Amino acid sequence: MNKYSTCFSVYLTKKIEMKGLIAAHSGLRYIVLALLVIAIFNAIANLKSNKYEKKDKMINLFAMIFLHIQLLLGLALYFISPKVQFVKETMSETTLRFFTVEHILLMLIAITLVTLGRKKAENQTDLVKRHKLILRYYGLGLIIIFIAIPWPFIYNVGAGYF
Repeated sequence: MNKYSTCFSVYLTKKIEMKGLIAAHSGLRYIVLALLVIAIFNAIANLKSNKYEKKDKMINLFAMIFLHIQLLLGLALYFISPKVQFVKETMSETTLRFFTVEHILLMLIAITLVTLGRKKAENQTDLVKRHKLILRYYGLGLIIIFIAIPWPFIYNVGAGYF
């Protein structure tokens, strides 16, 4: 095996790893969105009740956990993706700006909101206020996430549905 075939092998392995991470990150987005919507509808459905059951806690927890897993996948991509570059042209090039600045900033804000909302809700003694906090924080987080996802029908940054 010569040095050229070794370099090609390393390049090919990294390209496959990158595609796998992108597929996982893109596919997990739908699970995260579904869990956030379920948590929001659960909060709406329980606003009138004076109950906060284990199922409510688990729905909120799983939505937050999957969001954090999504964050870890996104951070891995952030450091190896060619769409993230810290160069002079970053702010003038749409794709570079979106992935280097806008996407990660909005996602970090949304994840912080969801995490804070769950923590505040769990510390709240008034059970109705727990659901209101989840509704507010998870709802705002979901809106920001929808804005930050590189939907192909909104942004022309080379991303697809999956």
